[in-house]
Amino acid sequence: MMLAGVSLPLALMPHGSCFFWDPWLTALHVVADAGVALAYFSIPLLLFLYRDRAAATTQPLLLLFAAFILSCGLGHGFRIWNIWHAHYWLEGSWMMVTAMISLYTAWELKQVMPLLLSTQKDLLDTQQLLEKDDLTGVANRRGLETAFQRLVLQSVEPELDHALLLLDLDDFKQVNDTYGHGVGDLLLRLVAEKLCDRTRSLDTVVRLGGDEFAILLAGCSLAGANLIAQDIRRAMTSIRLPMQEQEPSQRFQVTASIGIAPIQPVMPLGQCYDQADQALYQAKRRGKNQIAIVSCQTQAPQVQGL
Repeated sequence: MMLAGVSLPLALMPHGSCFFWDPWLTALHVVADAGVALAYFSIPLLLFLYRDRAAATTQPLLLLFAAFILSCGLGHGFRIWNIWHAHYWLEGSWMMVTAMISLYTAWELKQVMPLLLSTQKDLLDTQQLLEKDDLTGVANRRGLETAFQRLVLQSVEPELDHALLLLDLDDFKQVNDTYGHGVGDLLLRLVAEKLCDRTRSLDTVVRLGGDEFAILLAGCSLAGANLIAQDIRRAMTSIRLPMQEQEPSQRFQVTASIGIAPIQPVMPLGQCYDQADQALYQAKRRGKNQIAIVSCQTQAPQVQGL
């Protein structure tokens, strides 16, 4: 009975002198190798579960990569086994198998890696093109949605203020009718440049369509948004079209009406846009070159004149 009581602890002791019969050192290696093995086993499982989402041409490479990861996980399992057993030939043989799979995987990746990286770059470029306005180079409506979602996700401080500014050129149709759509397009590009010059790098300038623009002002109070809008309003009046220098009598004064609305916590983009659009409508209704602000308390637009 005494022999049985002694043989059990001896059987549980680690094999070899490298662990110095230290149970804490043994536990450290067992837990570490088991954790790595569990992670390695989970990766092939995830690749198997989502295999249908991969293109047919990349599925063989994913299977090879899964085999490589699985082989590494089994190798860590053998390391745990050999703490108490001396099957080093088995562990060494499996390490050789892992090495062969690793080298073959690396060779296959060498063949397809340039294509995979270029494909990823093309996808990013395409995403950027989809979120950019072709005429002016600023963001489009989709870009505004992306910037708004990013702003909401990155707002770690709930008390931080944000604002949405909507801008609409006054009598833009007169430019197209008088000078043609080519000049109208030129004016839109000049307006976009002015908006980018008068805003910060963390803000997002957007062309929503036609002569309507939006600016997403991150970390900006209504008072700060009003100052930016006043600066933009003055900058609009400084725009000169090339042909107007030759025909002063037909000079068109560029002005814009602006609506500003706060972005409240947990407010969807559509609701914020509707409030800014109501403010813009009030600015248009009161005349040209006006700014209207939606109050956080009353939610009613307050119009400011020249």
